[in-house]
Amino acid sequence: MDRHLKSALEALGPLLTQISNITGTPGISLGVLHHGEILHTASYGLQDVENRVAPNADTSFLLCSITKAITASMIGMMVEEGKLDFTTQLRQIFPEYQRDDAQANITIEDLLSHRTGLAPYDSLWLGSDNRIFLNRSDAIPTLSYVPSASPLRTRFVYDNIGYEVLGQVLEKLTGLSYLELLHERIIEPLHLNRTFFAQEPFDNNTAKSYAALGDGSFFGIPPWGHGKDLLIGAAGAIRSSVSDLLVVYKALIEAANSQVTQTSTPGADNPFKQMPMLLQGKIGVPNQSLREYSYASGWIRAELPAILDLFADYEPPILNNGSESRLMIYHQGYIPGNAGFVALFPETTTAVVLLGNSAGLTDAMKLLGQIIVETVLGNEVDAPTYIEVAKTASTNNVMLPNYVYQDLLHGKTQDSPKRSTSAYTGRYYNAIENFFIDINEVDGKLQVAYMGSDRDTFDLEPYQADSFFWWIDYDETVKRARLSGFPKEYFILSFGCPSKPTRWSFGANVRMGCLTWKHEFQLSGDGEVFQRRGSKVSNDMQRVLKTSMELK
Repeated sequence: MDRHLKSALEALGPLLTQISNITGTPGISLGVLHHGEILHTASYGLQDVENRVAPNADTSFLLCSITKAITASMIGMMVEEGKLDFTTQLRQIFPEYQRDDAQANITIEDLLSHRTGLAPYDSLWLGSDNRIFLNRSDAIPTLSYVPSASPLRTRFVYDNIGYEVLGQVLEKLTGLSYLELLHERIIEPLHLNRTFFAQEPFDNNTAKSYAALGDGSFFGIPPWGHGKDLLIGAAGAIRSSVSDLLVVYKALIEAANSQVTQTSTPGADNPFKQMPMLLQGKIGVPNQSLREYSYASGWIRAELPAILDLFADYEPPILNNGSESRLMIYHQGYIPGNAGFVALFPETTTAVVLLGNSAGLTDAMKLLGQIIVETVLGNEVDAPTYIEVAKTASTNNVMLPNYVYQDLLHGKTQDSPKRSTSAYTGRYYNAIENFFIDINEVDGKLQVAYMGSDRDTFDLEPYQADSFFWWIDYDETVKRARLSGFPKEYFILSFGCPSKPTRWSFGANVRMGCLTWKHEFQLSGDGEVFQRRGSKVSNDMQRVLKTSMELK
């Protein structure tokens, strides 16, 4: 039977290549583990477009958020060794983590499962050209000040900074850096030779990172997650290959199965511990199904058939439609220049691994991953539907910035600033002063420069009253390695500090000295308030800035 499956997987090449071309993905590598044996590996396209170099099973790609499961597994090792519990509160490890709400009590398990309810605030750390604005030392202070998007343990709110903090927990418990710990606990026991972290150098079999332009051509961009002491490293900065990951997931599944049944013992070199707890669903994830769809610890649990629409900018075809129910444990990774998809089926010691070197015109890895999974499950692949979804999603994603621009123009009521430009210029800080926004006057016009970066500088156009907007088209967005898809509110900056920032203060006099930016859409309201350095605001406003609550 495996011979038939191997032939079916080999026959997928033309379809995978076609969808990769449609979605703007230069190169992919994939592998399938089935019944504990490597059944199939293949690579298509180019890992290096300029030099026409093809990828292979040993080509290392950035794993992006697939890294999270590795971080979670090392937390499991610490629990096994008695160094902490899943119920250990973060403030027991980092007393400097301080809040005055229920989120003061978040635990290791809350961080692992994205159920803290804290707003992610990704826009504060992710800059153009895959630059990370904040430092690792900013992680705990940021987690201490961000508003809550929902009550503790009531809603899934994906939080990269939470996994950065988990990496720092590992370092504090062991006295080792995350890089050293990764080598000691994962790379060396499993004898991996194509797995790296952050600052480790690239070699000539490392996939380059690309953006896909609107016409389908590729544009080289700086790699994300490469450097020393990077924030978010434990959430996304591992690089690995299909060959290494098949070894990792075989060991992980074997450990999970033996720990659940307690009838067998994994090999002596198997490092994975506490797998039943790590793979257990902890918080429900919204989905169009009555079946289980939940987040575990660095993994998503989906009871198939299911629509895997989490993080997707389109509705993918139903996976395993019309077939018997199967539990799939999976995750994906996505950042400008790289993407990936991993799916595990523990009952049959099956793993599907797919890695690519572009975020593409849309989420191609999920579509390609589903096609491979359907084949592994013995289902017929509806190729025309997958091709049509790829085309429609790609077109929509390219056109979305233009629709946003038209929406901004439709709401525009000011052709010139309400005040002199000097009333708006200055440097505006968030409540803990680890992020700032510069408003500068250049040739009589205003510009915004996030963190003072030239590549994060944009011309401002008058919008309404004391508000302005900026905008760049799709191609310029991806050339700068910026994420696209934000609604119009993201591009609007509103100036002024109401004397009493409450819902009843619409008629109050407006004083300059504050800037409001809607960068987090897990929160309601107008956005986060930033204060201009040297400006004086009321006690009420100081309280708003300190707690980072939103103006209504």
